[in-house]
Amino acid sequence: MTRWKTFHTFAFAGFWVLVTGCGAGTGSTNPPPPPAPSFTLSLSPVGITVAPGGAGQTVQVSVVGQNGFAGSVSVTIGTLPSGVTASPSSLSIAAGAPETFMLSASSAAQLVQESISVNGVSGSLTANASLQLTISGTAIADPFHTIGGSLVHGFYDESRQLLFATNPGLNELDVISGKDFTVQARVSVPQPWGIDQMADGNTLVIGTQAQEIITVNEDTLSVTQHPYSTEVNGSALFFPMVVAMANGKVLVIGHGTNIDCDDIFECGQALYEWNSSTGAFASLESTANQPLATVGLARSADHKWAAFASDQFYLYSSDTDGLTTVPLNTVNPPDNTYGVRGYALSADGSKIAVASANEVSFFDRSFAFLGSAPLPQPFQDARSAIQFSADGSGLYLEYALPLWIEEIDATNYTALGVLSGSVDPDGDNLERLLTTDAEGRAYFGIDEGLRITDLTQPPVPNSANNNNPGPPICPALAAVLPLGASQQVSLPSPVNNLNIYVGGTPVPLLQAGTEIKIPASSVAGPVDVECVDNYGDMSVAVAGVSYGVDPLAFSANLLPPSGNPTAYLFGFGFYGPPELFYTTNPPFQGSVSIGGQLATGAMTLGSEQYGTVLGALAFHIPNGSPGESASVRISSSFGSGTLASAATYYPAPTIVPATGLLQLLYDSHRNLLYALKSTEVDVLNPASLQWQSPLQFPAAATGTYNSMALSPDGTQLVVAGLAAPQSALQPPPQFIVLDPDGGSPASVLTYSGVANVSGSIAITEFNTVVEPGDPGLVLDLSTAAFSPLPNFGGSVVRASADGSHLYSIANGGAASIDPSTYAVQSQYFVQMFWTDLAVSADGSQIATVDAPPSSAGDNVGLFDSSLHYLNTNVYPDFSPPDDTGVLGATFSPGGKVLVVPLGDSIEFWDTAQGTLLARLMTPEELHALVYPEGAVVPMVALDPTGQTIYAISASGLTVIKLPSPLDQVSPVQWPPALPGAKKQPWLHGPISSRMAAMRAKLPK
Repeated sequence: MTRWKTFHTFAFAGFWVLVTGCGAGTGSTNPPPPPAPSFTLSLSPVGITVAPGGAGQTVQVSVVGQNGFAGSVSVTIGTLPSGVTASPSSLSIAAGAPETFMLSASSAAQLVQESISVNGVSGSLTANASLQLTISGTAIADPFHTIGGSLVHGFYDESRQLLFATNPGLNELDVISGKDFTVQARVSVPQPWGIDQMADGNTLVIGTQAQEIITVNEDTLSVTQHPYSTEVNGSALFFPMVVAMANGKVLVIGHGTNIDCDDIFECGQALYEWNSSTGAFASLESTANQPLATVGLARSADHKWAAFASDQFYLYSSDTDGLTTVPLNTVNPPDNTYGVRGYALSADGSKIAVASANEVSFFDRSFAFLGSAPLPQPFQDARSAIQFSADGSGLYLEYALPLWIEEIDATNYTALGVLSGSVDPDGDNLERLLTTDAEGRAYFGIDEGLRITDLTQPPVPNSANNNNPGPPICPALAAVLPLGASQQVSLPSPVNNLNIYVGGTPVPLLQAGTEIKIPASSVAGPVDVECVDNYGDMSVAVAGVSYGVDPLAFSANLLPPSGNPTAYLFGFGFYGPPELFYTTNPPFQGSVSIGGQLATGAMTLGSEQYGTVLGALAFHIPNGSPGESASVRISSSFGSGTLASAATYYPAPTIVPATGLLQLLYDSHRNLLYALKSTEVDVLNPASLQWQSPLQFPAAATGTYNSMALSPDGTQLVVAGLAAPQSALQPPPQFIVLDPDGGSPASVLTYSGVANVSGSIAITEFNTVVEPGDPGLVLDLSTAAFSPLPNFGGSVVRASADGSHLYSIANGGAASIDPSTYAVQSQYFVQMFWTDLAVSADGSQIATVDAPPSSAGDNVGLFDSSLHYLNTNVYPDFSPPDDTGVLGATFSPGGKVLVVPLGDSIEFWDTAQGTLLARLMTPEELHALVYPEGAVVPMVALDPTGQTIYAISASGLTVIKLPSPLDQVSPVQWPPALPGAKKQPWLHGPISSRMAAMRAKLPK
């Protein structure tokens, strides 16, 4: 007899209990039953990758029988992603006899990475296996190319395969390859806007936001300016829009700054015809002999016909150089409701398309009605382009915000659908269709770049309710990764029917479209994110992901070796997603050094726009060695990067202690600097930087004085102000006449009449002092006699070095004053206001400056001696101002550079191109413009070589010697493009609201 023991264990309340038992055996035990037959599934391979629209991939399925299984198994594949199919739909497989599925993806299949279940059933038996399925396409062509600035209009030259795009944001014409869309040339053109090619096929004509049009030779890229001044209703006109005709005439819109559409420059108060052979401008008038106010111009490809809407609808013939008209309600029935919104002409002008709010109507040249197409959404206004396709079978209507095209069948007159030209997030007010080409590509200017859309693909059908379905929307990734690292991220919301590419690499969706894995990169910098829907329509998130640390640019290039002012560094990889910095600007979690010296107080300037990874840092510049070329190095948790030779430390400045300085004036006759004070004129020797004996005011000078001027021959220094009040009446103007050499006694001259002068004075070549006002005054220094000066609205007056040219500024305008007769020639630009004025040494050019204390930076108007407004300044993205204006804008001796001081820096502007040549940071704050006292005198002066700057500053007089004379300064090559820059609060709008506030927060 055998006795067996059994053991049982139980877990109870954390303890293990062993239970034993025994029993008596009376004989042999029964054997266990044999195991039941079963099977398993085996896959080969266990994972496949299928390309949308490409060849399918096979998966071999084998049945492995166990315990004598000999039946057949029905095998099916579980739920597949949308657009993916399996063939056949099921298999019957016997053990040892594998069969194969073919998995294919349609061209509209979504890029995904999922685990797919393969299921087998045989009677009551089941088994399954897991297949890793990846749907991944090939890299897509880059649809967006960063250019910089703002592209607003374009002309595509088919013979040269070049796109010529106007870029007022950079004061240039961009020449872009039609093959790889790279920039072939950047041609300096002042404030370019509209563009067309002359009938010679070799000359471009460009309209501008100025008083001129421009022609450019396409072979040599030489630029010719054609200034012209005229006005309508008291406002000077700009000439932004042009179309070139076969007869050599160019139709030009005249645009006043006070009309309703002054923010878009597509419309105007008048229409002119420019004769390219003679250079003459002629006004075209309506049938009622009134100026032709119009919105937009259109011409046929053969240059024979042009059309525009005004009081009537006009068709221009270049053969007759004449106009034919029909009432507006003829082309825009019924009764011209909501007005004509746009128009286009077919290649030979045989078909005219006119868009209203709700439909596009088509006519022949006799205005016979051909048909109309209802629009799914109201067409907008003159900002939107309307163009025929090259073969005339299609019509493209541009809509904005977001940017997209509605395609119209111009033969059957139906709306076909839409194609996107947008980027995400879409908020660029200058976004627009530039042009199309014969290859079926549309070129859009948006977000500082060029967006290309393939018009040959079928458009996305309009929605069932006849609305635009809208462009695909890219998820906002805003991901920052170290080099070589990938990252799996959750999407803000599940993505359906959308394929995502990061830097051109397809990125499959994970976890039912709720996550993606951003691929790694070994190249530092940003990449775009492209999103394609199942129609093939696309949108782009510019700089949606960045890798490593990529410093792009430094805000200033000339640094003081001491003083530690604030500067800014821009780039990628400085910090994480910008949503962390919505409301605060935390200290930077990293380090910044310049020339090997650690910068202090580094703080982040976070983006207020989700979806971009562009970064900016503010910090104090460390001390450096004069003449040192310094690199900027930054380290963060994402890595480190260096911006080589980012800036230069200029020679050590001198701050001469002084108080009470009101104005500076350099005497080139004696090489002395005069500094006006309330009771004297201090005299500085520039060689020794020592104060000499001042020019004392005589005892009779008891008034208050705020300006001075030196006669062109240098013999008399005149100080202007108001006499001490003797009653409640306005104190009379008073002048002190000083001999700088001290050979003649000073005199005090008081005007006995009534004058309400501004305080600004200039001395002419006729030895007369001019002080504007209401009325103003003229003082003849030869006779000491006064005479009234009629009011010409000016508040600030400046003269050329020899006194032969006299200019003034007033609200909304500029004036040239004859120094002998005081006759005034003026130009008024409504909504333009100037605070300062500079005149070149020879008087051939002037610059008006608007730098009010309410905002940072300045707007500059550049004029010739005939008061043609020819250009304005444009800031580079990487050197935005952060402080208010200081009076004292001045030209370099050769007139090539305009010096404009701000509180913490001095800007050097190229007077020919309107671009920033350099930014010099000052060692201490300069004396700022004060409102409303009406300061009118310069607080900055240059020596005759243009190499030494004198400026009134916080503790006295700052003297800065530049590395080279201003007329020889080398321009800084700031990168022209900043991906995502127009979305940054510190790069547009009231810049001071953020950057100046940032400066105030920095540790002192």
